[in-house]
Amino acid sequence: MNKGRFESFSDAVFAFAITLLALGFALPALHSPSNREVAFALLRLWPNLIAYVLSFSVIGLMWQNHHALFRLVTQIDRTTVFWNLLLLAATVLIPFATTTLGSYPTLSASAFVYGLVLSTCATFYNLMLAHLVRSGAFAGDVAQPTIAATVRGYRTGWIVYVAATLVALVLPVASFALYLAIVAYFLVPRGADADNPLTARRW
Repeated sequence: MNKGRFESFSDAVFAFAITLLALGFALPALHSPSNREVAFALLRLWPNLIAYVLSFSVIGLMWQNHHALFRLVTQIDRTTVFWNLLLLAATVLIPFATTTLGSYPTLSASAFVYGLVLSTCATFYNLMLAHLVRSGAFAGDVAQPTIAATVRGYRTGWIVYVAATLVALVLPVASFALYLAIVAYFLVPRGADADNPLTARRW
């Protein structure tokens, strides 16, 4: 498949998903409201705002990681497209999970659903990366340590997402802290996201 078309489609889906996050803000129906009532209704949306910021960061980092990964890839086959489509399918569920978390931030069910969606995204990311490594899809001048660091980074993210999802069943607030920790973790460039992932060494 043409790499440019593959990346353009993926970018469009990430952009669509991140745009849908704004739909999580909705004021309740108010009959003849005063300024005070509207102001209080807006203030009560603060959990939605926190969930929005978290999910905006998550999708933004997913897009960045996707871009960083595929700038090193030269071959796009049908299996890569398959895993990527599953990844994108899970990504567009993030706005729904975000609205649920923002509406019921202290309930285990909403925190669990949020973690389940993010864990699913991380699972498909890791499966796609594993296929890229096995099929030799990376450019010949990509160093093996770069690939190894990328695999470790994605695997660490998956482990923490799954752990946060399980923690959500008993401590929803603690799981939220773990989701924030993953965002902080991926803010540090590593592997494919490093400034100089290419070397003269072939692997």
